[in-house]
Amino acid sequence: MEYLFEKLTQNIKSHDNIILMTHKRPDLDGMGSCIALSKIIESMKKEVYIVYPKEQVNVSLEKGIKAITNQKIKINFLTVDEIEEKINDNTLLIVLDTQKPELVENAELLDKIKDIFVIDHHMNSSSHIDKAIFEYINSNKSSIVEIMANYLKYLNKNLDSIIITVMLAGMEIDTNGYNLKTSENTFKTAAYLTKKGADSIIKQEILKGSREDFIRRHNCIKNSYYIKDKYWLCEMPDEIYDNVDLAIVADEMLRFEDVEVSFTVGKIEENVVGVSARSMGKVSAGIIMSSIGGGGHVTDAAAQIKGKTIKEVVDMIKKAIEE
Repeated sequence: MEYLFEKLTQNIKSHDNIILMTHKRPDLDGMGSCIALSKIIESMKKEVYIVYPKEQVNVSLEKGIKAITNQKIKINFLTVDEIEEKINDNTLLIVLDTQKPELVENAELLDKIKDIFVIDHHMNSSSHIDKAIFEYINSNKSSIVEIMANYLKYLNKNLDSIIITVMLAGMEIDTNGYNLKTSENTFKTAAYLTKKGADSIIKQEILKGSREDFIRRHNCIKNSYYIKDKYWLCEMPDEIYDNVDLAIVADEMLRFEDVEVSFTVGKIEENVVGVSARSMGKVSAGIIMSSIGGGGHVTDAAAQIKGKTIKEVVDMIKKAIEE
């Protein structure tokens, strides 16, 4: 990754200001990494701003941001309109945790900013940010946090312990408690963040969910079913869900005996159906999701499909499995 870090540092130092953006409905991995990177950039005496999410962030991220701001640490969030006032010919946009233009928080910025730097840990997709001057995609990494932690180590810099704590929480969520996408380097990164000041008690507080959400998700799991031997699927009720809800349900189903692959299907917008897929590794969840327009890792993948019903998306998954 040294080449990535050299290029990233060069680009940060050679631009007037830097805009950071992750995917829609950001999570602790994507947005936590944006916050960490913003503090690294500030230490280089550069102006940096984070695109504020248009839609409500998930509960864990809200807790993480609150924990940071409660310690009087400023996060330079700006709305898209405010950020547009900062853009000039020497502005750099860094996109974290997605390579797909349709998934970024605000796609308009891709057209308005000339220099774009992309860092992602998902599998290569047919959909890319074409204008990127540099793209780093490494699906062997557990999370963007793992990459940012290694950037900290490369620079030999320190961050406030609460930001380090949020980073560790983000990595733990993205690996489902170090059960997915986890390598020796993932554990080394967790140890490094702990050594740098991550607080395990605060981390657990950030990761705690509500009793109501727990019951709601498990009521959905009650209606899950086999679609093929060792393939398990849950159709969520006809409501709007966060991507995190779908991911947690898929994670939980993978704990069932004789389940190798799990899928959660539910509406994430009025006209968009989301799919979260998990695998123990014998079958590639990423390949199945790629065949229906999504993507991801062998063990962790997802898709977002417009203009289809939940039943139609389930049929697409069944067809992809048979093929």
